[in-house]
Amino acid sequence: YAVTGFARDLVSVLENLQRALDSIPSELKESQPAVNNLAIGVEMTLKELLGVFNRQGIERLDPMGQKFDHNFHQAIAQIDTPDAEAGTVVQVLQAGYKIHDRLLRPAMVGVASGVASKLDASA
Repeated sequence: YAVTGFARDLVSVLENLQRALDSIPSELKESQPAVNNLAIGVEMTLKELLGVFNRQGIERLDPMGQKFDHNFHQAIAQIDTPDAEAGTVVQVLQAGYKIHDRLLRPAMVGVASGVASKLDASA
């Protein structure tokens, strides 16, 4: 667990690489060979970093649809939705990460409040 701080810092690098890749419009990649080559390089770096994460036991937490767990999730908002049971994660604003059984960063989530379904039941 001595590498926990280092792993936490690398999570930011991984997400910045993903944001960089997502920000390149597909039309630009198709029309500009240099931009396409850059995108391929960023994608290869991202895949390599994901492989390192996998080998080191660093796992992404994407709790959509799961029950809220304060050990792994940080609630940012309560959302009124008739489609989900109260306490269910209905929005993931930022994925969380863990290394083996230790949390690196909690997932920031929106949780169903159950208010909308209670209002519908009383109507």
